[in-house]
Amino acid sequence: MTTHRTATPPRPGGDDGGAHDVGVATARCPLTSHVFEMAMEPKDVHVAKARRTTATVLKQWSLPEAPAEDARLVVSELVSNAIIHGSGDVRLRLRHDDHELRIRVTDDSTAPARRRRASAAGLGGRGLHLVACLSLRWGVADGGRTTYAVIPTLTEAPPCRRTTQSSTEPTC
Repeated sequence: MTTHRTATPPRPGGDDGGAHDVGVATARCPLTSHVFEMAMEPKDVHVAKARRTTATVLKQWSLPEAPAEDARLVVSELVSNAIIHGSGDVRLRLRHDDHELRIRVTDDSTAPARRRRASAAGLGGRGLHLVACLSLRWGVADGGRTTYAVIPTLTEAPPCRRTTQSSTEPTC
C-alpha cells in the first residue's frame, strides 16, 4: 500500500492554488512552502516509484533540473536504505522552503544510517556517500528512525562540489 499527501501554498483570497490531493489529505502550508508526503511498504519496487513520484512533484514545484536530479538520486538512496536496513513502512517527506529542499525518509528502526567504506569490487556501501556529496548537509534524527538531506535549489552548490578535493575523502 502506498499513500500520498501533497500541499501547495494557498493563494491570496482563499484559493488553494491548485492543491493536489493524491491519496490521503491536503493541508495548507505557509506561502513560501511546499510539502509532499508518501508512505509505502518496504518493497524494492517502491524505490523506483518514490523516485518517479519525486520527479513529478518537483516538476510541479518548478524546481530547476539540476537540484531535481540530485533530489531524485538522494530519495532513491535513502528509500533504498530504509527498505534494506530499516523496518516497517517507509515514509518519505519532501519540503521546499525558499532555497532548500528538505528530504526526510523515516522507518521504524532505531539503528541510525551510517556511512561505510565500500570496497572497489563491492556492490553496496556508496549510497550515503552520494547523499553527502549531493547535499548541503545530511544526518539522522528521531532516535535513528529518520535520515534527512538538504538540497540547495538555487545557486549554492553542495559542499562536495564547492570545495577542493580532500586527500582523505573520495571525490564526487
